[in-house]
Amino acid sequence: MVDVGRALFAKLTENPTLNVIELPDGLGVCLVHAVRGGGKIYVAPDESALFVGSAVDFEAGLGAFRDGVRTPLEKFTISRGGNG
Repeated sequence: MVDVGRALFAKLTENPTLNVIELPDGLGVCLVHAVRGGGKIYVAPDESALFVGSAVDFEAGLGAFRDGVRTPLEKFTISRGGNG
């Protein structure tokens, strides 16, 4: 799961510094890009994921993740040239 989160962050930014938090109840892991504007990616055992921006606190993101909210994998790309 950590490798999945790292790969997703690699699509969003170069050389992210990530902290890994194991989620309760076997829900998965959360990778936190601990810089201003960095955000968090929650990854489930089935490798589905939820990205939340840095303005969303950990507990709010966890609540959404626990409720089944996910980010479509095709959304994990850097928007360039107004294409996104």
